[in-house]
Amino acid sequence: MPIITPAYPSMCATHNITYSTKTVIQRELKRGGDITDKIMSGKAPWKDLFVKHTFFTQGYKYYLSIISASTTENAQLVWSGLVESKVRLLVGGLENHDSIALAHPFNKGFERVHKCQNEEQVEKAKSNLEFQIPATTADAPAANGGGPQDEAQTNSVEKATTVYTTTWYIGLELREGKSSFHHNPKT
Repeated sequence: MPIITPAYPSMCATHNITYSTKTVIQRELKRGGDITDKIMSGKAPWKDLFVKHTFFTQGYKYYLSIISASTTENAQLVWSGLVESKVRLLVGGLENHDSIALAHPFNKGFERVHKCQNEEQVEKAKSNLEFQIPATTADAPAANGGGPQDEAQTNSVEKATTVYTTTWYIGLELREGKSSFHHNPKT
């Protein structure tokens, strides 16, 4: 299936397509065609064609998350770029697993910032959201209007380590009759 980029200069992007992404594209084209047929016959409104994706809500029963973490923004930019470039290779490897029928990578990573007070919290921040700074308060001024803070607060902020993470998700479908991801070495 040739995949030509819509931007100039047009290029063939087929090397980025795996069996799984081809299957997802074909499903979405069929779904879009079915919705368009309903719209054209007056059985559905146009807004049905533009509903939000269901990748996380109805798309898959199993997900694999890949997390990159760094303690500086610049290091995270470089590190997350490298990890993101390897996700396609991981998807290809997952497709070769006996139990996996389809591995669908989500199209973007989720960037988060965490504030940690010690090394134990830094390690936890690499795999959970316990120390995440909410997006709405990460850049907000201090509650006291940005004025002088007491000494204990200032010391705890100075000792805090900022951890930057990016998380990518891959939705997984198992093959018929498979109920686990156990590795079965081929002899």
